[in-house]
Amino acid sequence: MSERNLVLPEIDLELCDGCGACIPACEPEALALVDGRALLVRPERCEYDGGCEPACPQDAIHLPYLIVFRK
Repeated sequence: MSERNLVLPEIDLELCDGCGACIPACEPEALALVDGRALLVRPERCEYDGGCEPACPQDAIHLPYLIVFRK
């Protein structure tokens, strides 16, 4: 598993209202609506490009940061 796959978008299911605005913003199609909520159904496709976070009007998607210290 690459380091890129260690950090993925986090979706707060309590805030997500299922509007689906994040789905077309996710070009690699890693997100989908499941039971009326956005879920990361294909994490291996996530490019972590940040398009989903600003697309969410409910502020339910957050991209955590990965801090890498180089020796």
